[in-house]
Amino acid sequence: MVLKNNVKWDLETDVIVLGSGGAALTTAILASDQGADVVILEKSNQIGGTTAFSGGIPWIPNNRYMKELGLEDSADDAKTYLTRLTDGKEPDPALIDVFIENGSKAIDYLHENTPVRFKVPKGYGDYYANLPGGVNEGRSLDPKPFSLNELGDWAEKVRRHPIFPPLTLEEGGASDPKDIDFTIVVSRMEENVTTMGRALAGSLFKGVLDRDVKTLLGTPGKELVMDDSGAVIGVRAEKDGEDYFIGAKKGVMIATGGFEWNKELVGSFLKGQITHPQTPAYNEGDGLIMAMEAGAALGNMSEAWWSPAFVDPTIEYEDRVYNQIDSVSRTKANSIIVNKHGNRFANEGSTYMDFPKAFYTYDQNTQSQPNEGPVWMIFDQQLKDRELIVTMAPGEDAPDWVPQADNLKELADKISIDAVQLEATVKRFNEHAANLEDPDFNRGSLYFEQFASGFKGKAANIGPIEKGPFYALPIYAGSLGTNGGPRINEHGQVISLRGEVIPGLYAAGNAAMGILGGAYPGAGGTIGPALTFGYLAGMHLGKEDSRNINN
Repeated sequence: MVLKNNVKWDLETDVIVLGSGGAALTTAILASDQGADVVILEKSNQIGGTTAFSGGIPWIPNNRYMKELGLEDSADDAKTYLTRLTDGKEPDPALIDVFIENGSKAIDYLHENTPVRFKVPKGYGDYYANLPGGVNEGRSLDPKPFSLNELGDWAEKVRRHPIFPPLTLEEGGASDPKDIDFTIVVSRMEENVTTMGRALAGSLFKGVLDRDVKTLLGTPGKELVMDDSGAVIGVRAEKDGEDYFIGAKKGVMIATGGFEWNKELVGSFLKGQITHPQTPAYNEGDGLIMAMEAGAALGNMSEAWWSPAFVDPTIEYEDRVYNQIDSVSRTKANSIIVNKHGNRFANEGSTYMDFPKAFYTYDQNTQSQPNEGPVWMIFDQQLKDRELIVTMAPGEDAPDWVPQADNLKELADKISIDAVQLEATVKRFNEHAANLEDPDFNRGSLYFEQFASGFKGKAANIGPIEKGPFYALPIYAGSLGTNGGPRINEHGQVISLRGEVIPGLYAAGNAAMGILGGAYPGAGGTIGPALTFGYLAGMHLGKEDSRNINN
């Protein structure tokens, strides 16, 4: 934190937005539309943050695209569903109502005032659609393809995912791989048309460009500047390795992503280390540190967007081995997941948010976390012949980095787990799997695993591991981002340790407290609230100037 007395501004504006993901760009658009002069500061040399790196799907109840298709939804149903999932552990129950009321408004605004467009992906429902208030289709929205050519010289600055092809969720992730038309991929690559998170970030950034908002890349915010009254009036950034002070007459939005790449912060707040983050490596908690220095109260700090991490060591991204997002192959028949002792410990078909929570189970008898990663997905040739497993396609030889053996004992020896226990675990699983039963963890009973296998019945989720060779794939503690941060109110304003608004300071996205606590209602459970509170904060920031700054 820097006091104004020590500052001479290099640049002055009305609103500073730190970050360039979905929450940040939405804030910039809304603030600009209220008449504010806006400057975006992005730490990296690319636009889009975690949003561009993601599927780009917002989870928004009762949205316009649902209504166009005649899909029924209501605020009451959404609240019933969300409060069942949050189970009273959300940081502020009132903000769930704010999200439900304003999420659809944010989508309407972006539809009517920017190039952002969505589509309801067919058959893609809530992850717990069987619960009261859940729906089988419509709340998760798929960004429509977007031509990066509309961005001119900025086109190649939009962050690119190292693996995702230019297919929409419906065309790729929600389809049987055998049904994918790869001629679409070739055509879009030739025409510079993108999809998913890159399409959302690109279309939002087009809205920013249309408003002549100034964007500075490679310019991380380092400290907030505050006046004697405790109001935030600017930012100390770094530009070309030098201090760069920017004054903000109306306020500063912190939308810098989470802190999953900061081991010290992760160790301080979470249940265990995130050993393999699955986001761009710029999410180091810069915004969290700035907010704490300004006296912000914190919320939801023990939670993250958990996700099992898979690693193909031959794939790199930004000079690091890329930690891949969850493979739904773990939900399929002829596989189980065991810990380092050779024991199963959870329903392997649970959502990517739920499954890794079992990594942090504490055993009072051994004073240890027996499920601490890596854990191992054990599967047989039947699954290998049938499914895409991370980057291993059916019909191809398994790569050298995947341990394999003709029998389970040899496999256990290769991965240094107890062979006797692994054989016993597989034997017990197989005996019940032959009857499509799993008395230990109820495999095949969850809505998510049925959805992940195309609703083909229990036989798609549970089956014996019996045909060699046998394979072992390590799974690590990953995260799609942390979701704890400064407490916020209904306008996205940051709240102090004494429960008062810190004038001029806002937060949204993964840089703010997650309003849903430890819940993840469906695809887009992170981006939906991010866009919504970016929308609310942008409106408030653009209009407000209560600080009466004397320059």
